[in-house]
Amino acid sequence: MRLRIPLGLACLAGTLFAYTPATPPASRLIEDFSASRPGEFPKNFRTLPFHRGEAGQVYRVREEEGNRYLEAYDNRDLSEQIFRKFFWETRDYPVLRWRWRARVHPKGADESRPAANDSACGIYVVFGGYTGKSVKYIWSAHQPLGKEIAKKKGRSFSVVISSGPAGDWREVTTNVRDDYRRLFGEEPKQDPIGVGILTDGNATHTPSACDYDDFRVSQK
Repeated sequence: MRLRIPLGLACLAGTLFAYTPATPPASRLIEDFSASRPGEFPKNFRTLPFHRGEAGQVYRVREEEGNRYLEAYDNRDLSEQIFRKFFWETRDYPVLRWRWRARVHPKGADESRPAANDSACGIYVVFGGYTGKSVKYIWSAHQPLGKEIAKKKGRSFSVVISSGPAGDWREVTTNVRDDYRRLFGEEPKQDPIGVGILTDGNATHTPSACDYDDFRVSQK
């Protein structure tokens, strides 16, 4: 026996199916290093041209209790930044989350002075490419939590989002859209193109080390 569906009902069902908008996910994963092999340079990350060899001396994926993360250790004044390309709209996903663990703070570092501008842990959010504006989030040994430091004539800011001695993993959450409004005094004209990572000790000529993991953007 063949079941017949009334034509009007079938058309209505098709219309509802065609126009029901998909619900966007509450969060999107940027990177958790699970696709990279321990001991190797992190997959999906890029460097400046011809800098891969030096960056590979600083950044390697490690595994601890079954979890993979990024280890950064600079004791050669290399100051190499690596970048994970990832586009997202801050209107939809204003919140950035990650975990990090400062292991060695560079001795004598002072992020407010160019001559001593080193940080064990540093994350960049780059808005609109290399000619755009950026916000760098740092873990400082001595600067107070929440301190904001202008760089490059107001085109870049450093924000102390973790403060204090090296130690255990810390989870960080910040609304990058609100940060941009507060720091630059305007609405973002462009969205982020990704996340940069920098652990360095080249200004103070001392070792610097940090671990990173679980980068994600979310609605709230």
